[in-house]
Amino acid sequence: MDRELAGVDPQLNVVRSLMARVLLVILGLLFLAIGILGYLVPGLPGTLFLLIAAWLFSLSHPRLYHWMMTNRWFGTTLRDYRAGLGIPLRIKVIAATAIATSVTASVVFAIEDPWARTGLIALGLYGIYFVLSRPTRQLVREGRSAATSA
Repeated sequence: MDRELAGVDPQLNVVRSLMARVLLVILGLLFLAIGILGYLVPGLPGTLFLLIAAWLFSLSHPRLYHWMMTNRWFGTTLRDYRAGLGIPLRIKVIAATAIATSVTASVVFAIEDPWARTGLIALGLYGIYFVLSRPTRQLVREGRSAATSA
């Protein structure tokens, strides 16, 4: 067994193939970079790409996975999402607004092809639906604390 795999959390299911792990780490770093950009670029969903990166690291590089889950800027969001606590309401509003704004701007100012416009609008609507349909962190926490106190 590789030194890197010794003492790894058994829930991570790290891939044994070195070639596969290298590929997964490269993909994880790519998604991590896109996720960080997503916090800076309106319309680009940062948390989604960070979740994908964390999943890829859970299969390939436990240290990078641990770093992501304990990161002071996005670790709490990743841990809460993984625990089923949902997305904070503030993040939902920002994400839905950013998606609507970027899709509208693209459709009005940048895209002329009607099929491309229709496709982008459909993707944007699905993105907004997906974000809003996830559990909201405050509601889930209140529900759990109320259920445990009863």
